[in-house]
Amino acid sequence: MLQRLTTPQITNSAPNHNVLGTLNGLAQTLSAAGRAAGPFISGSLFTAATKIQPKGEALPFGIFAGISLLGFFMSFGIRGEGLEEEGWSEDSDEDDEDAESGESSNERSGLIRK
Repeated sequence: MLQRLTTPQITNSAPNHNVLGTLNGLAQTLSAAGRAAGPFISGSLFTAATKIQPKGEALPFGIFAGISLLGFFMSFGIRGEGLEEEGWSEDSDEDDEDAESGESSNERSGLIRK
């Protein structure tokens, strides 16, 4: 399921179509490496957790939660041309001020079709 969610992001992050094959190949390679190493690493962590007293069972879950949290925060750093919706801006305050004055960002940028 995760692969279906990341494939469009990988495709949209390509600067041009010439590097798309390389980018998809790298993504598949890293995905396969994670699937190969994942059971070994998680099994080792669960085995080590049985030897730690007290509350050793929290070790693997804490490490996995930390890795997930790190990935979550790193995802906010993904920026690129074409990844955001057209007309989206980072300054929502500016859009709010424009709405109050009656002028929209589409009128300023000429995006309205006549």
